[in-house]
Amino acid sequence: MHVDLSNRVAIVTGASSGIGRGIALGLAGAGAQVVVADLDDSSPSDAERTTVEAITDGGGTAVFVACDVADDDSVAALVEATVERFGGLDILVNNAGISHAGTIEETTPEEWHRVLDVNLTGVYHGVRHAMSHLKESEAPRIINVASQLAFVAQPEKPAYLASKGGVVSLTRSLAVDYADVPVLVNAVCPGVVSTELTKEALADPERRAAFEQQTLLPYLGEPEDIGAMATFLASDHARFVTGQSFIVDGGYTAQ
Repeated sequence: MHVDLSNRVAIVTGASSGIGRGIALGLAGAGAQVVVADLDDSSPSDAERTTVEAITDGGGTAVFVACDVADDDSVAALVEATVERFGGLDILVNNAGISHAGTIEETTPEEWHRVLDVNLTGVYHGVRHAMSHLKESEAPRIINVASQLAFVAQPEKPAYLASKGGVVSLTRSLAVDYADVPVLVNAVCPGVVSTELTKEALADPERRAAFEQQTLLPYLGEPEDIGAMATFLASDHARFVTGQSFIVDGGYTAQ
């Protein structure tokens, strides 16, 4: 299946590393012009090139815009810079996210609000500022990155689970509200993927073995696996798909 996103403009938040980087590379590989949005443009520890460099070195088009998705003004500036640079916006990928470990009693109000501010309110900020521009696109797409943990629980992650469950519900709400445009809104829900966020856990032999045992397939996910799903959802092949959450977890939640 050939995916052609030529002449389409995409914003990917949290795209300097991990899943966001995988999505940005996937969209750019299909021809999209990509705005890499993150707190900074440093490359992940296992890569020599930044996301923008990886895209442009491969002949694609990408620019970096610094953004804190928890800050409304920062997101407004991101969207404004994108439209000013490329003349419009077709694809918004709300990927930026953080986690926190601890029971509800161990989670301070500051920690709780920070996770919700980035993971859930950050999606609100992105959609609110992008929607007027997406309405002008011929093929508008919103792709929210949630988690398999919106559907199953792990111990001591109440803020993270609450935020990702909220992303799934918000995705459905947006799909209903903007179906008449139509703006297609879907979520991708990754399982255990090898990223900077999971690096410490996967380096622990016992924890890695537990993840591998819980995953049906004989390997864990890579950022490009999530990028492939996001690229499909951004394409014309997904023109009849909206309001859905796609779990990409190697069979983790099938058990």
